[in-house]
Amino acid sequence: MEPYELRSDDDAVLLSAPTAEDVDRITEICQDPDIQRWTTVPSPYAWADAEGFVSTVVPGGWRDGSPTWAIRVPDDGGTRLVGMVSLSDVADGKGEVGYWLAPDARGAGVMSAAVGLVLDEAFGSLGLDVVQWRADLGNWASWRVVWRHGFRKEGTVRALNHSRGEWLDGWIGTLRKEDPREPVAPWDGPTAERTTGTAAAPPSPRDPEALVRQFHDTYALPVVEDRPDVDRSRIHMRMALVAEELAELVEAVYGEQAGAEMSSAFTRAVAADDGTRDTVEAADALGDLVYVVYGMALECGIPLADVLAEIQASNLSKLGADGRPIYREDGKVLKGPGYFPPDIARVLAGHGLRPRG
Repeated sequence: MEPYELRSDDDAVLLSAPTAEDVDRITEICQDPDIQRWTTVPSPYAWADAEGFVSTVVPGGWRDGSPTWAIRVPDDGGTRLVGMVSLSDVADGKGEVGYWLAPDARGAGVMSAAVGLVLDEAFGSLGLDVVQWRADLGNWASWRVVWRHGFRKEGTVRALNHSRGEWLDGWIGTLRKEDPREPVAPWDGPTAERTTGTAAAPPSPRDPEALVRQFHDTYALPVVEDRPDVDRSRIHMRMALVAEELAELVEAVYGEQAGAEMSSAFTRAVAADDGTRDTVEAADALGDLVYVVYGMALECGIPLADVLAEIQASNLSKLGADGRPIYREDGKVLKGPGYFPPDIARVLAGHGLRPRG
């Protein structure tokens, strides 16, 4: 099979085989942490990896009937490469779709349009009967693309995908030639799409309240708007969470024994509860806590906005296998099978933190 182009009707998306001229751009895009996390590209990613991909992997795939296209969008009279989409392991009327997209092109419908073109081609001139999709558990962005095109998520498979030397649990989905090319089930992921079916821009990591509000919306947690009042049924759970994080901070700075002392002090404080519920003083203390926490981050050189973005991604991965929240008896959100912990060390390393030892 010789490489050929695909183009959207409005010329907003062009698919063509990547060439040697794209090596620098591919190298640049594949530095993105999300691409390295969720795809099988090498990590770290070097210029030689992109050169090998363009000179060997891509031509070999086209010869074998498993095409790879570069996704290009209009740019200053020409086009700019923003991603990649492919049909791999094409055989016996079946192939697997895969893709990645540059961060600066996300959220504009580019990948949805590109995958749509590939599906048209797969079920058209390529004569496929089934297109399959796979992703690591928790890769909601990848699922959102094919969900819009009518893929059915067949379920979670243990040890489905091999990545970085280990076997990871994953999702698998399928679309048959005769299936409708529109969502066949409500969105089950952790964004506003859960109820609207439309993409929502993520909150800015510089707006902590918006991040937490998104978390509450996703996990159906209370957002009270009637009046300020700390005499609420969940106040004890909330106070325990604050104390838990404070104990972790004390332990991180002063050591394990100091953290245990802080936890014990909170236990004694709860035992001494006299029923006082001063909303004004509580509001003042909460505001001061936010202020001094940001002040500590500034004085320690900690990029709190980037840390919050990493924590947010982790928090939104806690949904259960059925796409629904899992709660502890006291209402705290628990971790589902797709949960991944925040990689704070990676975030700080990007700002110059040197490994200990």
